[in-house]
Amino acid sequence: MKLTIINIANKMPAWIQDGCDEYLKRINHGKYSCQIIEIKADKNPKKTPLENMSIEAKKIEVAIPKDSFVIALDERGKSYDSIKFANTLEQTSLNHSNICFIIGGADGIHPELRNKANLIISLSSMVFPHALVRVIILEQIYRAISILENHPYHRE
Repeated sequence: MKLTIINIANKMPAWIQDGCDEYLKRINHGKYSCQIIEIKADKNPKKTPLENMSIEAKKIEVAIPKDSFVIALDERGKSYDSIKFANTLEQTSLNHSNICFIIGGADGIHPELRNKANLIISLSSMVFPHALVRVIILEQIYRAISILENHPYHRE
């Protein structure tokens, strides 16, 4: 299973990077691989948030690996428990060479890009900073893999 996380970001705090590095190390083995693609946030104060999101969306679209199943992370998306998320990843990987997660910037994901996604999921109905979302989705991906491999990391 190939996974890509596209994240609108500027410099990440060291503790975020440490968390990401730890989960990437756990994920990237055997039949699983995960990469993070950082796209610089567009914060032009002369433009509206929607205009900045549009510029970011264009950069994201270019970075999405070919033939990817695209999952947008948005608080208004569908909620999954960890087991359903693991099963969704497994089923999706049967028909798609890459699963690509999109994490928007401070203003979110442009509506047109969100509408193009194959699936929109919510990690919570609360809003989190995009840097923290990166660590959370990596942890959930690792948890999903542990569920699929019957590893004791996940407990019911």
